[in-house]
Amino acid sequence: MTAELPDFVALKNRYDDEKFPTGARADLRRAAEPDDVAFTPALYRLFPGLRPSDRHLRLAYLLPCCKHAAKSKPLGAQLAEANVAEARVLQVARTHAPLDMVQLRRLLAHIEPTVDWSEFGRMVWYWNERAKRQLVEDFYIARFTSAKGEKK
Repeated sequence: MTAELPDFVALKNRYDDEKFPTGARADLRRAAEPDDVAFTPALYRLFPGLRPSDRHLRLAYLLPCCKHAAKSKPLGAQLAEANVAEARVLQVARTHAPLDMVQLRRLLAHIEPTVDWSEFGRMVWYWNERAKRQLVEDFYIARFTSAKGEKK
């Protein structure tokens, strides 16, 4: 099953490479919803020779919103550190496709996180109730761990 997983870090590097056309990057940034990405040449440049699935659309939709650094904190923890309102994080978790991705992208644009694409890409690839729960758990664990530390 892991054989079919893309190399998420290589994908981010391909997107960030100066050889990747600026117009293609702009097309991905302008996409209002993940399905809009299906009609951009950028998608097919990112996944050459593949017939992209919804998973590929989600990855391409979120590529412009996050930088990469190995061993970065989980996204939920970064949302907590950026003092993102609980309601906004829960809105992502409770909303169904495609609005959940739209809401997630808005949060990413707001805090401009640096994520570990090997982990973040896997979360987006398997985006489901479990991934959403992990995001919420990481958010609350970070929020209440820091609050607990401040009281002592």
